[in-house]
Amino acid sequence: MRFSIRTFGCQMNVYDSDRIRDILLAAGHEPAAKPGEVGDLFVLNTCSVREKPRQKVLSAIAQARAANPRVIVVVAGCVAQLEPEALLDVGADVVVGPDRYPGLPELVGSARQEGPARLTGADEVPSFLMASPDTMSERGAVSCFVPIQKGCDNWCAFCVVPAARGREHTRPLGEILEEGRRFLDAGARELFLLGQNVNSVKLPGGFPGLLEAVAALPGVLRVRFTTSHPRDCSPELARAMGTLPAVMPWLHLPVQSGSDRILESMGRGYTRTHYLELIDTFRREVPGIAFTTDVIVGFPGETDADFEDTVELVSRVGFEGMYSFMYSPRPGTRAATYPDPVPGPVAAARLTRLQGLHEAQVPRLLARYVGETAEVLVEGASARESGHASGRNPQNVVVNFELPGKMEPAALRGALARVLVTEVRTHTLFGRLV
Repeated sequence: MRFSIRTFGCQMNVYDSDRIRDILLAAGHEPAAKPGEVGDLFVLNTCSVREKPRQKVLSAIAQARAANPRVIVVVAGCVAQLEPEALLDVGADVVVGPDRYPGLPELVGSARQEGPARLTGADEVPSFLMASPDTMSERGAVSCFVPIQKGCDNWCAFCVVPAARGREHTRPLGEILEEGRRFLDAGARELFLLGQNVNSVKLPGGFPGLLEAVAALPGVLRVRFTTSHPRDCSPELARAMGTLPAVMPWLHLPVQSGSDRILESMGRGYTRTHYLELIDTFRREVPGIAFTTDVIVGFPGETDADFEDTVELVSRVGFEGMYSFMYSPRPGTRAATYPDPVPGPVAAARLTRLQGLHEAQVPRLLARYVGETAEVLVEGASARESGHASGRNPQNVVVNFELPGKMEPAALRGALARVLVTEVRTHTLFGRLV
């Protein structure tokens, strides 16, 4: 069968979609011939963190059926784990949870012969998918995701991840390093470590010790990671980032709110003061560090004063990237039962204001790179400028740069290029090779 995969949500879902692709290839299926083609087998890897991605799933099922009435629709990911029967009711042929992907070929065969099938639930001893050297979909990729942990034990009031992904479980160190080696052997130069809360991994030396081990792998030029929970983020991590040259000076540190009252209601386990002290610690220990974050506005009970605390914190820290959303009640979470919902128009106005503040900040923040020569890990040709190459600086900002003569971007792919940054355009830097 020819298959296609559409992915919603986080980097973990992106990684899982690549492993689903490996599993289907190993079972003898082939990718659809053209980008955007539905094929005979259409896999939707879903996210349930917010309501909007869930609604997109329902729309995507209908669109797939319209494109090919005989298509087998597979719904995977977090929505599949939480709402399997509902998905079967709205047209899915196969529903498979995140811990059950190895059984996908059998489920597809069953659906073809006997009708809709489902396989959800968590393994008693959680296991991790491993990139296959034979069907590795990232072969030649410059940057590759490596999960180090799955699940979450935090149970923040707004979040469905513990219910969808299960309790927190650390991947064995040997597996992490082996998968990293596989990616590096296939041409990767950056390893991007993934976990719901990387700081709480249960390994010798903790997360800083893991960073040291990954940074020592032969061939690795850069190491990044996400996500860090402020409650467990430590000075030891800051020192590791400041002393390991391969670990990049970029930290994604979700704050969610700048109000102590709302942080307590969310169950985040830290205060505004603690968060700002962390920012100061990392700036002191990691020269040139850049911060990105997540923010929720309109959480139940959020007052104008609470929101102003968030605005002030975002303004003070100066995040070079920010994912911001209106609160969306998720079934089964504590916050879904909270009183005092913020009216939709009020929450929307707050989000617009916060995003406007951030958009105004970013060009000023990125101006610090103009006139400097940056080391850019080249990923390939620029999608925006013909004849330009593109990559990211150590702070994870996209840099597009012109090449001399008839040099092709492919010639630099996977290399560290020295680029003089000459211009900022919104969220992107531009420059020239030096």
